[in-house]
Amino acid sequence: MDNVPIVLQDLPVAVHGMVCLGADYEPVIIINSRLSKEKQLLAYKHELKHLRRGDMFNEDYHEYGSGTS
Repeated sequence: MDNVPIVLQDLPVAVHGMVCLGADYEPVIIINSRLSKEKQLLAYKHELKHLRRGDMFNEDYHEYGSGTS
């Protein structure tokens, strides 16, 4: 799970990162390229935590904007 592909992309300022499914239905972590390298690493670790917990497969789970959980 630690070798999930990462894509750096310009995202809205309030969005630090997100997890999406790629064309092969494997997870991809999208990180806001506008963040400092330090904040990008924190965002990556945060999104990886969501993957490990299986949050993206829990239809009752929603997180918006805060970058924390």
